[in-house]
Amino acid sequence: MSLERQAQAYVLLSAVLFSTAGLFMGLIDTGVFAVVFWRSLFAVAFTCTLMSFVPDRGSIKPDSAGLAASLLSAAAMLAFIPALRLTFVANVAVIHGSLPLLTSLLAWLTIRDRIALSTAGLCGMAGIGTVVIFSGSASSGPRLAGDGLALLMTVLMAGMTIAFRRSNASSLLLVALSNGFAGIAGAMLAPTLQVSVGQGALLACFAFVQMTLGLLFFAIGSRTLSPGEAALISLAEVPLSALWVWLAFSEVPATETIAGAGIILTAVLVYLVSPLKRRSRNLEE
Repeated sequence: MSLERQAQAYVLLSAVLFSTAGLFMGLIDTGVFAVVFWRSLFAVAFTCTLMSFVPDRGSIKPDSAGLAASLLSAAAMLAFIPALRLTFVANVAVIHGSLPLLTSLLAWLTIRDRIALSTAGLCGMAGIGTVVIFSGSASSGPRLAGDGLALLMTVLMAGMTIAFRRSNASSLLLVALSNGFAGIAGAMLAPTLQVSVGQGALLACFAFVQMTLGLLFFAIGSRTLSPGEAALISLAEVPLSALWVWLAFSEVPATETIAGAGIILTAVLVYLVSPLKRRSRNLEE
């Protein structure tokens, strides 16, 4: 197998692992902020262990951009876990699928990165898809709040992506820091941190499978692939997230979610595939 094919397989495997978040949340009945605390605590332990074995070219000292990225990532975690409890897993996955477009839009608004008119149009298209998803939750206060948290989480992740690109710090160090910040916040917000042995084991598996291994395989694969290609393959997480909870819990997304997903994923796919086509034409020339 070629190096490129191996990299593609690693990124695809990371998408499969990332997609298990809704499945784990369906199996765990601990309070959301206790989940944030224990998941983050286990993730810090696993990530620090990885730092001993996986080479990372970044600095072992966090810079200001790295600290910003870690704080934004921690805030995104605090929105992500409650969102999975309040609304359909498919809603969270689809809204999060708009991350590449939101990142481009936020980069234009904050650091004045150039944005093509076509990209701005696709951002508007993704916005329409998000409104369609929200309309399906309008009759349910908790689901509407969950959709809002999923959108907030995606905006925070877009900010984290921008800050991460400007940081020279080790990626594993930033992951450990973000989980550390999230764990502290979870401990402060949780009414109780007590969990049973069985729930603790599930939380450890959640951190190891979805967070640690998913991150490791994505880091390995994305080093060889272009950002656009890695993001394109990562979109496999969207349908898989809905598939696992449908198979395990018979959770069927609303019609509006399916319609909104079609709009958002079409916009994101057009955005991601277009640069790849342009690069292919350049290589041929």
